[in-house]
Amino acid sequence: MKRFLSQHPYAVTSVIFLILLSFGFLHLNWRKDDYMFMLLLYFIVTLGIRLDDISRQIGSGRETPPETDENVLSALKQIRLTLKETNHQLKKISRALDKNSDA
Repeated sequence: MKRFLSQHPYAVTSVIFLILLSFGFLHLNWRKDDYMFMLLLYFIVTLGIRLDDISRQIGSGRETPPETDENVLSALKQIRLTLKETNHQLKKISRALDKNSDA
């Protein structure tokens, strides 16, 4: 089922909206405005599916896997440096607050 959904996302979306429209026509007595709103929702969902396809195509062009040892180590070093800078700034702020509270 998941494979069918991933291979035919537009067909599945169309069937779902067709079912909703027929239910609205038969049981809810929808007016023209309701159908226009459902059509707008259909276009928004279809656009979202298309944008997801595009982002997957762009993202699959990576040459190196993101979790190599060098990448992980460099990311950890960067996090460590950022934490040191943040701690230094927090100490400065703490000292300034202490000076202001003593005065």
